[in-house]
Amino acid sequence: MKRRSLIQAAGGLAAYCAVAQLRAQPSAISKIIVPFAPGAGSDAMARFFGSELSKSMGRQFVIDNRTGAGGAVGADLVAKSAPDGQTLLFIASPFTTVAASGGTPKYDPTQFAPVAIMGAGPLLFASHPSLPGNNLREAVDHIKTNPGKYNYGSAGNGSINHLVVELLKQRTNTAIVHIPYRGIAFATTDLLAGQLQFMTGSVPALMPYIKDGKIKALALTSKDRAPSVPGVPGMEELGFKDFDVNNYWGLMAPPGTPAAITSELNAAINKLIAQPAVAARLRQDATEPTSLEGAAITAYVAADYQRWKHLITSTNMKLS
Repeated sequence: MKRRSLIQAAGGLAAYCAVAQLRAQPSAISKIIVPFAPGAGSDAMARFFGSELSKSMGRQFVIDNRTGAGGAVGADLVAKSAPDGQTLLFIASPFTTVAASGGTPKYDPTQFAPVAIMGAGPLLFASHPSLPGNNLREAVDHIKTNPGKYNYGSAGNGSINHLVVELLKQRTNTAIVHIPYRGIAFATTDLLAGQLQFMTGSVPALMPYIKDGKIKALALTSKDRAPSVPGVPGMEELGFKDFDVNNYWGLMAPPGTPAAITSELNAAINKLIAQPAVAARLRQDATEPTSLEGAAITAYVAADYQRWKHLITSTNMKLS
């Protein structure tokens, strides 16, 4: 028992020293690895929080875009980084969907040290005007009577845009052809041109085209309506029971990062989220602010990861 107490005390001292070292270096630079391309929605949100953290914590947070393999390259880099709080990973739904799909490089999202989940919100089911139906129920009913006739696009195999439609197909026994792209922007271009008839995307990315009448909003991927887009129905009111999918924004640290470091970052981020201007920025992207801590973050990520793993294995989904 004495030996165990000494080990625990040593671990606590090391964590305290790591935090103290960061505080003593106001000019220290911390990297936020963003596993998506510059200009993407995740990149914009990461830059916003990086800037806000730099101001509130008195040290610089810089964005480092490391793209590849649907986000797995950036996740792998952070997984192998020193657990000192100097390298963080900005996460969104691909953090769990790509891991569940068994992409390369492989990583386990539940092994990262949890820092924060800043917000979560639905994606949007949308269609080209040529697809009959003014909501998702009507569109699905039409697609079911024309199996294999229509196509949907995604950001690639294992992306959230891919798996959420596959979940819909499983729940409704609907046949629609998947066309994977190298990014959701390319799929959106083909949806606008009518080469695709159906897809999911983020609310802020698709709403301008919906307002212009170029595509139709069919439903949100969440159970209920969202305050930021009250005119678009949620899944339950259209008769799709137990269907609730949300994108999320968060930060993770390398495995083994001391809790003293992650807790300090978590407190700083949750303090930011409580500010009206920051909450308003999240809601611009149809995202509701979320303040989770420690084990609750790990549980959130684990549940999302297991949901997609179950879908992939239960449908024997081909991802290559």
